[in-house]
Amino acid sequence: MRTLKVALHQMNYTTGDFRGNFERTKASILACRDADLHVLPECAVANYAAGDYLLEADYQQAVVHWTEQYRLLSEAAQVAIAVGTPLRGKVAGRKMGNGLVVFDKGREALSQFKTHLPNYDVFDDVRWFESRAEQKGPDATLGVLSFQADGGAVTLGFCICEDIWFDDVTRALKDLGAEVIVSLNASPYAIAKGNFRRRLFDQRIQETGLPLVYVNQVGGNDELVWEGCSAVVDPAGAIYEMEIGREGADTVTLADTGQGLRLTHTQAPVQLTDAQERYLIVGLGLRDYIEKNGFQDVVFGLSGGADSTLVAALAADVFGPAKVNAVMMPSPYTTAGSNTRAADFAAGVGGGFSAISLPITVEYEAGLAKFRNAFGRDMGSLADENLQAQIRGNTLSAISNDHGRRAILGTSNKSEILMGYGTLYGDMRGAFNPLKDLYKAIDVFPMLEMRLAQAQAPDPLFASVWRQAFGKPLEPYDAGAQAALRATIDVPPSAELKHDQRDTDSLPPYPRLDAVLWEMEDAKERQTDAQIAEKLGEPLEFVQDIRRRVRRAEFKRFQSPPGPKVHRKSPTTKDRRFPLTARFTG
Repeated sequence: MRTLKVALHQMNYTTGDFRGNFERTKASILACRDADLHVLPECAVANYAAGDYLLEADYQQAVVHWTEQYRLLSEAAQVAIAVGTPLRGKVAGRKMGNGLVVFDKGREALSQFKTHLPNYDVFDDVRWFESRAEQKGPDATLGVLSFQADGGAVTLGFCICEDIWFDDVTRALKDLGAEVIVSLNASPYAIAKGNFRRRLFDQRIQETGLPLVYVNQVGGNDELVWEGCSAVVDPAGAIYEMEIGREGADTVTLADTGQGLRLTHTQAPVQLTDAQERYLIVGLGLRDYIEKNGFQDVVFGLSGGADSTLVAALAADVFGPAKVNAVMMPSPYTTAGSNTRAADFAAGVGGGFSAISLPITVEYEAGLAKFRNAFGRDMGSLADENLQAQIRGNTLSAISNDHGRRAILGTSNKSEILMGYGTLYGDMRGAFNPLKDLYKAIDVFPMLEMRLAQAQAPDPLFASVWRQAFGKPLEPYDAGAQAALRATIDVPPSAELKHDQRDTDSLPPYPRLDAVLWEMEDAKERQTDAQIAEKLGEPLEFVQDIRRRVRRAEFKRFQSPPGPKVHRKSPTTKDRRFPLTARFTG
């Protein structure tokens, strides 16, 4: 009986670290040498997140060199490797083609260019790559590979990521005699994309009657996060799916049953709650941005509010309390309850993380006096509030600069960022903002509730998935931290920049606001304000006012720190490409 053992290498790559990426992949391949075929992600050599490096001649030369190292590895280890890599296209020195090569024991058995280049949302393939349609001769054609496996030859058809989103490539491979479709991918995370992708697998399999091998990247690069979830699915509906967020390799066997190649063992997709999945994804993005950029630890302002508490929880779970440095910076308007919640939470997470108190009252009052002396009047209310935020930002910058490799984490959520409810060079300051694509009501509060529930009655599945992804457990919370988190969730949101302030003084209630913002930003359909108002039962003027405030704040978002994409459309420069200078108000 013919059997095909395929090793799915779900790898976490760093742009430009050619040697490091190669060595971690080499170790992964050598750890499962019994596989007939080792499959790596799309652009494994260059890293799909390389951006305009892909257009630079020296980077392209490095890609060619390290692609050759995979050929040499396949020869030395006597294995077959399908590696995603840019290939030289028809215009040398400018664009390369997004491609793949199969090396079989040192021989180049197949090379192929990607057919469909995505050019929407965060994807810029047309900017960086040539497609198969732009090639001439053999490079312009699809091919299949007769691959010698245990018990006889198996004909494999290969494609790259976007190619399986359409039916033409897989149908063509079927017509060429393929018995298995192998897809190399770098498909970044977005909410609900996993279930959509599985439905897509089913559609391609129904059309071709062939099993599908899907290998995806994992980990964060700048504002994109790859969740992994590499899988093999067969026409009988059986699936083997790797765990979300875990870097590593699994070997999966397809055996000829007489009705085609079928899985010999299965593993169901991990089903996390929405809050658990988002917490994991944001954690991956946070970890990889900080570690890949060489930061040693993190610092942020801890106010006792929901946003900074979620950042603290994430940082402690990702890095461990020893690498978490919180700064409480009370002003004359900070309530005693806020200080207590912040201190109790910091003391009760794991063994406790550092949380020092540096009141800003002296600097704040000095700033007010300096303004009064210079202009003969008191500072306006908004400037007064922004002054406090900027003093806090300066304090964090001083701590970060004094340390050298301590990254400031932002604590502004997506609702605030879209509405411009934040202070440039103040609370919007940072090296990375984990909350950048998390709505206040839709995401932040549910994630805090989830994390509290996990501390009180742990979900073993989430605990296991987290440990596999991060190599460490979630931190325990003592009774004081649990009580502080409960109180943080329950207290009305407030920036505490003046007496008795509430966020609702400047913004609509977050559930109502988020419903409108989600329809504007993340609904699949593009809708007019009138359509949104009708759908939600809101006054048109209410929706229009939110739209105007979002448009006015574009300059703030442009200058804000990066953060991980979670939703369909994130407030990042990868997803939002509006001009800063514009008068259109709708």
